[in-house]
This record gives sequence, structure tokens and C-alpha cells, in this order.
Amino acid sequence: MTSVRDVHHFAYSAAEAEREIRFHEGVLGLRCVRREPRTLRGLSGEQLVFGTTEDPAEGFLVAYCLGADGPSGRRGSNGPDAPNLSVPAGSLGHWQTRLHDAHVEGRIEEVFGTKRLVFTAPSGIPYALVETGEPDSVAVSGSVAPALAVRGLHSVTVSLMDVRETHSFLLDLFGGEHTVQDLASGYYRFAAGAGAAGVELLHQPYRAPGTWTYAVGTPHHIGLAVDDAASREQLCERLRDAGYLDVSPVVEDTDHSTVWVRAPGGALVALVCPTGSER
Repeated sequence: MTSVRDVHHFAYSAAEAEREIRFHEGVLGLRCVRREPRTLRGLSGEQLVFGTTEDPAEGFLVAYCLGADGPSGRRGSNGPDAPNLSVPAGSLGHWQTRLHDAHVEGRIEEVFGTKRLVFTAPSGIPYALVETGEPDSVAVSGSVAPALAVRGLHSVTVSLMDVRETHSFLLDLFGGEHTVQDLASGYYRFAAGAGAAGVELLHQPYRAPGTWTYAVGTPHHIGLAVDDAASREQLCERLRDAGYLDVSPVVEDTDHSTVWVRAPGGALVALVCPTGSER
């Protein structure tokens, strides 16, 4: 069965582009690999993409910047909630101090038996830095030593009032595997297996749904990677057959093409594959 490979990116809405660049490059040590103008809710905005290398196709954080006076929204359930970034084991103390020096306070928690540093970014979006083994050889912007640097996307958290239909959505339609459950949080991985970015479903039954539109301080969507256009069309046919009739047409971009669908509960999902992969 054709399945999703892994999580490609997490997208959110923010205010000023320069503030996002200062935080992600200057504090987290990522690279802004793409910056381009966008019209967002009828206003002149910008789209930023951040990653660990210079390749825009490998960017894993997408920011829609609506400007200082952009409309704000409400974070809530039934949609994406947080990006969780991989860092080397033993580095959380360094990161807690680094964030504190940047006037961002974080707390260390343990989820799925692994420590993570949870904090709120200047955009208002919650982040987590998750310890995931020994340091790799990764390219970084130079503001963080390679032995401590963010290595990529560990997972994305999706908040849900009821997880049951989304659980089936990920397993039966996208070929996911439910690998571990920790109280209200469940972890799902896809075909790429261990080490690839997965999805965390967070059960929050008493949390009101959040804003769906571009709105400062709110998550927007998650991207799931599919190998090629033919595989994605098989997934889309499976979705339509299951009754998900709002699957969008293909949207072409410079590096990727995208098909959009709403998951149960309302989380917006982008099915992403390399542009030209149908050839």
C-alpha cells in the first residue's frame, strides 16, 4: 500500500518577518532558505522557510508573516499545535540557557521516555527541543556549535478534542504506525521508520478549536511527504473512496507540488512531493 514517507514541514502564521529571522537564525541556529512576498488575507506579507541546510527543498518550518498589524487568531484544538525539533542528547541545558539569554523561558518535560525543552517562540507558537541521540554531522548557520545544533524536525504535535478518527486516518489511509502512547499523547510514524519525523496526537477534549485562517500567533498546517506524484494520486484516490471529497487539485511550486486535504477534526494537511516527480 502506498503510504506517507514522513512529516515534511510545520507551517504557522506570525507578524514581522525580521523578528522570525532573528529568532530562528540567531537563537535556534537555523537558516532562512527562502523568503518571498505573499498576499495573505488581502495584505502584503511574506513567506519564510527555515531549515538546517541551504537547500530550500529541505526546509521544515514555514512562516506566513502578515506584518506588525496583521490580524491575530486563537490557538486551540483540532489542528496543528507545535513543531518538535531534534537536538543531541545532553544538550537541553545549553539550550535552556541560550533561550533564557534571548528572553525566552523554557521548561524540561519527559514525553515518551525522552526529555524535551518546551517553550513559546516570539511568534506565540509553542516549540519543543527533543533529545534524540548522538550529534550528527549537520550544516548549521554558524551561531550554534554542530555538536549542539538542531538536527531537523523530530515530529509535529496535533491537538484534538477526539483522537479516534484521526488515529484511523493516519493508520488506514496514510499507512502510519502507532508506536507508543504516553497518557494523552500518541506517537505515529510512517514508511521511513525510526529517525524520520512523525506525528504526535495530543488528546485535549476540553480545549476549544482554534483559528483556521492565516492569523498571527496560530499554526496553519502540516506537510506530509510522499515519494512522487503517482504515489500521491493513489493516496488521494484512497481518500476520496473513504469519503474525503474535498481533496484539492495539485498546486505547483518551485520545489514541490502540493495537494490539500482536511483531516478529521479539521487539521489542514499538505501532501507534498518534489515538483516534476511524475516524470
